[in-house]
Amino acid sequence: MKSFLLLPCLSLFTATLATAEVSITKSLNGWELSNGHVRMELIRSANKVQLKSLRGDGGAEWAVTGTPLIASPDKSGKPYHFSKDAIEDSPRGAKQLTLRFESESGGTISLTLKLYPTGAVVEVATRIENHGQQNLPLDPHIDPIFLTLKNPAEGLKPYSSAKNQHGFQPAGAVSKVSRDFKDWLVLENVKAGESALIGGEPGVGILGWRASVSTSAAGTVLQAGSVFLKDKKSGPPPIFELAPGNSVETPPSFFALAKGDTDDAGNETFRYLKQYVFQTPLPNSPLITYCIWLTEKNSEAQLLKELDFAKSMGFDVYYHDATWYEGASVVPGMNDWTSGLGSYQDDKVKFPHGLKNFSEAVRAAGMKFGLWIDPGNVDAARVESGEIPSDWVAMIDGITIGTTHPSLAITKQLCLGDPRVVSWVEKQLGDIIEKWHLEWIKWDPSSTVSYECNRTDHGHGTTDGAYAAYRGRVEILKYLMNRFPNLSGFECDPSLLYARTNPGPQGLLPGGYTNEFIMGPMLSPNVWGSLATIGKGDAGRENLTARWYSASALDYYFRKHFTHGVTFGNVNGMSSQFLSAAPPGFLEAFRRNLYFFKQYRHLLLEDVYHPKVAAAGWSSVQYVKEDASESVVYVFRDKSPTAATTVNLRGLDPKTKYKVTSLNDRPGRDRVMTGETLANGIAVKLPEPWLAKGDGPFSKEFANQEEYGSDVLLLQKLEQN
Repeated sequence: MKSFLLLPCLSLFTATLATAEVSITKSLNGWELSNGHVRMELIRSANKVQLKSLRGDGGAEWAVTGTPLIASPDKSGKPYHFSKDAIEDSPRGAKQLTLRFESESGGTISLTLKLYPTGAVVEVATRIENHGQQNLPLDPHIDPIFLTLKNPAEGLKPYSSAKNQHGFQPAGAVSKVSRDFKDWLVLENVKAGESALIGGEPGVGILGWRASVSTSAAGTVLQAGSVFLKDKKSGPPPIFELAPGNSVETPPSFFALAKGDTDDAGNETFRYLKQYVFQTPLPNSPLITYCIWLTEKNSEAQLLKELDFAKSMGFDVYYHDATWYEGASVVPGMNDWTSGLGSYQDDKVKFPHGLKNFSEAVRAAGMKFGLWIDPGNVDAARVESGEIPSDWVAMIDGITIGTTHPSLAITKQLCLGDPRVVSWVEKQLGDIIEKWHLEWIKWDPSSTVSYECNRTDHGHGTTDGAYAAYRGRVEILKYLMNRFPNLSGFECDPSLLYARTNPGPQGLLPGGYTNEFIMGPMLSPNVWGSLATIGKGDAGRENLTARWYSASALDYYFRKHFTHGVTFGNVNGMSSQFLSAAPPGFLEAFRRNLYFFKQYRHLLLEDVYHPKVAAAGWSSVQYVKEDASESVVYVFRDKSPTAATTVNLRGLDPKTKYKVTSLNDRPGRDRVMTGETLANGIAVKLPEPWLAKGDGPFSKEFANQEEYGSDVLLLQKLEQN
């Protein structure tokens, strides 16, 4: 298995991103790393390197002095001893310190600490090499982050993601028993008024990520990093074996310090990610896209008709989901998207004039065009015919990996850890992007079963198939982004470095980097024969199945989704699920909310806060420009018995006056308020009575809709006289 640089990182922040000079100095006792915003001191004792100090500029001390800096994943039991160091310049004005540790087992661990001139950021890369003669057994959880943090009197308070909520939510407490967090984590030191955010590369759906926290009298021990082999439901824990002459590197992880709470830690982290890690967003991000497909002959005619509808609605992207390829199913409404999978020729039965002609029609309508892909899976018939080599197929213990879903043709999975497969995928994708002028790609591995191929004829061993597949997929993504720098898409599996859309946890990132797939009312019971079903739902449900919805209830639905980018799609390839078949009132509400969304969506790439709302059962998300000149505030009443409350806004200049516009009001009702007044609380009452009930009598059948409500407040800084 060849070496592959994955740029791991550990990031430490304070509240400023001002430029400073980076310095790394070595003394007889150790090293000091500083850039004016963060200082990290290391001490050398005999053959060990330990942490002495870690703090942001003017902040509290986080480190317990004399604690280790590396957590060895080597399960051979052999200790690692410090051997040498190197100080080097890096791109973008950075400097880095590399510490090398060696073991009698033949293993080496290299720890690289890098400081940037902008912001209090330290990156840490971990690389493990096997210079021995035997396989090196490693823990499948390889953690580049290993810190012992000081315990404040009241302890460090943990926060992490929670289902159907945006931002970091309270996550109980940490204790002597090690606790795992599978999503990014914030530890808050309330007494010091500081927070630490721990996160990392999600692993493009192949690897995992985990943070473990435990407390003792000595401090809070934090380990975080990548999961290279996922735990089995039963049996002994898995072992990751590194063959002689091979190496492994962890994907990026980061640790961020900020003065303030979870939102402050989040914003400092997102500023770093935006500046150093994420792909540059495309103009007008986040985009609103329409994902559509059919399993019918000459579907081109229907899709061109729907294209006119998509243009009238105001979509930014119009792209084709599965079944565009030669040999795809033409049985209407049966969801079979795997027939023909593995071909990269357009299906002339469905597209008599070809996909190039269809792409030109979409771009002529003012939208971007794209396609769905699943490069890691193919129709089993293509392997059995010899078209695709059988020795590319992924196996576990000699059994072929593939899916046998009742609605789908049988598939076989290709091993993305096989260099031959990677080269083939790069060529196929590069060719179709170029010849059909694709600007949007949806990489959707829906039929994938497992990445842990253990064939030994693919260039990997019996335990590192998933890691090889991760490297292969990253290599493909890197190739595509380098060749087509403006390529974007709906990434079902996130990557911090190579996904322009959905690069990380959707519930934690700013909405400008997120795109969500929705169907609205276009499924069962509203659509006969729909294979996507849902029961009865109220106004707060994801899918709308009641007999009638008020304007207020529809606005609530769309505003919940328009906190980020959105993809509307017909999930089963049925024309009856087209958005154009939705109730006219739903479409009017869509256009109304999209009209306003395009006016403020640029703010969804900015700092994000979750303002305090006085009443229970309410929520709020606020985006603010870093210079506090402009803001958008979403306010939601989420089935609360309380109809009126106050919302304390954040991130504004207290002395500045702002024009406050409510999207629930008609024009001419703007208010002027100071940032200080808004921080102390703006009064909100929801739902707006006229939008919820209209002019006539209101049926008790729909009374539950009055427990929901929403508003969007637009804030614009006024010029001072």
